[in-house]
Amino acid sequence: MGEGYNHFEMLETLAAPGVRASAPYAAGGDVALIDRWIFSRLARATAQVNDALEHFRFHEAAHVVYHFFWGDFCDWYIEWVKPELLSPDSAKASATWKNLFAAFESALRLLHPFMPFLTEELWHQLPQREGARSIALDRFPEPYAERIDPAAEEQIAMLQEIISSARNIRAEMKLDPKAKLPAQLGAATPAVQSCLEHSLETILRLANLSSLSFAKPPFDSTKGVVRSTKDFDLFVPYEAAFDVQAERSRLRKELDRLTKDIASKQQRLEDETFRSRAPAHIVKGLESTLAERLTEFSKLGERLTQLERL
Repeated sequence: MGEGYNHFEMLETLAAPGVRASAPYAAGGDVALIDRWIFSRLARATAQVNDALEHFRFHEAAHVVYHFFWGDFCDWYIEWVKPELLSPDSAKASATWKNLFAAFESALRLLHPFMPFLTEELWHQLPQREGARSIALDRFPEPYAERIDPAAEEQIAMLQEIISSARNIRAEMKLDPKAKLPAQLGAATPAVQSCLEHSLETILRLANLSSLSFAKPPFDSTKGVVRSTKDFDLFVPYEAAFDVQAERSRLRKELDRLTKDIASKQQRLEDETFRSRAPAHIVKGLESTLAERLTEFSKLGERLTQLERL
């Protein structure tokens, strides 16, 4: 069946307008968590865009569409469901393709006022009902309040936070993006752990982890990197992740750079001539940046102190 999904006629059937109109689809009884999430996010985005356009807040409407299409749909949804598109389970693969085409077509119509030519071209690549001439003549998406699913959004947001935390650890430590890391995770509740267990393969794939074992926090921060939220504690051991000595050297250099940057900004803010002549938003922006640099300095200092104990 997997080979069949490469056939144009099969995709034509799965992307048919009548099929798209009946989404979302379930495989094995329930609509998958990620599909519940994308249609919930689509419903929210559609409601926000309709309201913004009705009140002539065009910038806000464009902002919402951009973040839904490139963030929710492209960065997360497509990457999340890729394995299901080629699943040997034909029912699962079929439901995933149908939901993907339905969400994509709705997203194109939502995006059309802001990118008319590209969306018109892409819309014509999808099967359309007989007599349909242009995406501009099609009905603009309407919000489906019944598709809004706070539970699905909350669960996916937590999974995204775990994946992003692992990615951030890798970036901060300047690790090889292709190297798989082992990690441990402490769940705040049995319900959280159950959710994570059901999505474990996706977490491993998108976070590029070799393993993710469940353990009881607190974790020893002198032996690894810890990222915590109200729902979980994620731990990546130092010895599996990077050269401790090299990391100490990197942190010292970064702290030196921040020290100079902070001193420069403090000096400007202490200059009464600058404060009296600069526009208020410039002064406020500089104060905000200084606060961010001080927070960065504090966190890096704590991390260096932990490493010095090793």
